[in-house]
Amino acid sequence: MDEHVSLRDPEGPPVELIQVRAGNPGPMTLTGTNSYVLRDGDLVWVVDPGPRDPEHLAELLLRCGAAARPQGVLVTHRHLDHSAGAATLARQLAARSGHEVPLWAADPSAVPGARPLPATLEGDHGTVGHVIHLPGHTSDSVAVLVDGGRLLSGDTLLGGSSTVIVPDDGGSLTEYLQSLAILRAMTVDGRIGSIHPGHGTVMETPLDALEAIEGAIAHRRERIEEVRRARTAGVLTMDRLLRVVYGPDLPAELLGAARWNLRATLEHLTEER
Repeated sequence: MDEHVSLRDPEGPPVELIQVRAGNPGPMTLTGTNSYVLRDGDLVWVVDPGPRDPEHLAELLLRCGAAARPQGVLVTHRHLDHSAGAATLARQLAARSGHEVPLWAADPSAVPGARPLPATLEGDHGTVGHVIHLPGHTSDSVAVLVDGGRLLSGDTLLGGSSTVIVPDDGGSLTEYLQSLAILRAMTVDGRIGSIHPGHGTVMETPLDALEAIEGAIAHRRERIEEVRRARTAGVLTMDRLLRVVYGPDLPAELLGAARWNLRATLEHLTEER
């Protein structure tokens, strides 16, 4: 049986998906980190609690509900705009419910207090979501495919911007392209119906999701060719590559991200040889 086929009671209620946006907008976070509360009856999970912002964490507690039975807190990757508030929220949920609430991450060594991710999130009415490992943005990036074909994509896909590949955190353009190919196949065969990103706007329909995935693939392929042509023409230093590929007017706040992406592209070209 396919590992991403939902095993839920058709008589049971659908999984409720609640988005709560953190107040941390910026060049890298767009309108802020999107946190998600999953509800299956009175069982709840929180995905990407975001920064350690008391107001945001209080809103997540409110959305979980006073009578909720919290099952776990999950982060899609190590970056602090997704994970910094996770341990605090897990403790708050545990204090309110009276039982331990696990914190999960693909790389527990990178998220203090975390334990290894389960393969699925299981509720009273069956499978709530499947964890999908999608390295590329970072080595520990995952997504959660929620019942009903709703993909919580973390930073693997963003709503309105391209993803940064972070070599210092094990990010790999080669692996990122492989992850996008997996998501494209899952969308084409109907397993993904919408994408709910870690930042930016939701891709509400299968067509929106497929366009976003194919656009991301095309963008990376185009960038690879730009860098390949520049290197062939004798552009060898990072500073010159930045000017050739991104132009002279790159905002200062995006310079670091551009350097990461270029490093990832150069590493990918080396791997292709």
